[in-house]
Amino acid sequence: MIYLRMLAADFLVFSTILSAAWCNDMNISIPKTLNATSGSCLLIPCRFEISTENEKYLDLSPVVTWRRGSLWSLYDTERFTNAHSQTEPLIMVVGDLRKKNCTSVMMNLTSLHSDRYFLKFSSEGFSVTATKAMSIRVSDSVAEPYVIVPGLREGEVGNLTCTVPAPCPSNSPNVTWDPALGGNITQWTQLNADRTQNVSAILNFVPSFHHHELKVNCVSTRLDRQDKPLLSHKTIILHVEYPPKETQISVTGSVWLGNNVTLTCQSNANPPAVHRWFMKKEGIVEEVGASRMLSFTATHDNSGEYICEAQNLHGAGNSTILQINVPGISYTAFLTVLALFSLLLFGLPIVLIYRRCKKTHRSETNQDQDIYANVSSSATNSQNTYGNKETCTVNPECTFKKNLSYEDIYANC
Repeated sequence: MIYLRMLAADFLVFSTILSAAWCNDMNISIPKTLNATSGSCLLIPCRFEISTENEKYLDLSPVVTWRRGSLWSLYDTERFTNAHSQTEPLIMVVGDLRKKNCTSVMMNLTSLHSDRYFLKFSSEGFSVTATKAMSIRVSDSVAEPYVIVPGLREGEVGNLTCTVPAPCPSNSPNVTWDPALGGNITQWTQLNADRTQNVSAILNFVPSFHHHELKVNCVSTRLDRQDKPLLSHKTIILHVEYPPKETQISVTGSVWLGNNVTLTCQSNANPPAVHRWFMKKEGIVEEVGASRMLSFTATHDNSGEYICEAQNLHGAGNSTILQINVPGISYTAFLTVLALFSLLLFGLPIVLIYRRCKKTHRSETNQDQDIYANVSSSATNSQNTYGNKETCTVNPECTFKKNLSYEDIYANC
């Protein structure tokens, strides 16, 4: 339903203007669409042409007004009130109407001013309204900058271009790049085909491989709004092409006879590099592979000096020399020999120490047994002496007769 109402209103505006145009022809040159920011101003480039017989009215205090399409049916009627008048933007004509220049500036724009606008030319006894409409879109945000990034190569001068519209002639935006990458920034204003203006900032620098995948911001600042600056920015990621750098070889696996060994070539290049392998042996260099990885089962023939070459369309880079010597024994045999050597080195002393300790222990055991035998013999003799009361040798100097009591023997001893 709303769409049908808008369509009916557009038909009413078009039919009214078209009927007037049959009597009073007027051609106008204006942009089809203009974008503005709330709180800012807007320059409307405008030129017009009228018939030769009506050019006399150009010198009779001509006036230009801009009429909104949404209020078209209210203009020149009693229904057009002060409230409607206050919804219209403040417009100032800055062009010379006598020279058919109707360039105007809209000020203090808000989102309520988004509409289609028609130009009406009036003079003493003459008025005409252009049939061509101009759409104005007012937004609370600023459109992001337009950025042009060419192909970048290391060592060759590159230019990054950032462009933003300059809708308000009294306050052009300030455009810059951050970071500046050690280059120079040039800012200039250009006039478009529809006579609108843009401000561009060109960053001129020499890229290197350090700039690859670096984030760079184009920043636009406008000070034409009183409450706060109007900021907009766009972030880009640089894509720099460069020859291979930091080419090096890594080894996976132990270099032993019969083991699987893999050599991997690593390089920093954009676009990615292709790789070739070369081996030098006894003064002769031969190509042994054409891929990023080189794998082989180690034999004596694999001993030699290895070099990896990385290459792309911008150049080539070689790795340092990797010397590979394949031992004359396999890894398994080496472990066996190492185990036997370890056994001889550490096992023999342990055996000798064990045997020595065992011999010492046996000697001490024999001594203990002799002592025990002597003690047992002495105890037996004592028991015989006590039981028979015959003879007891307690002291070599004393000899006792039999039939003496123990107390007598002890007393005499």
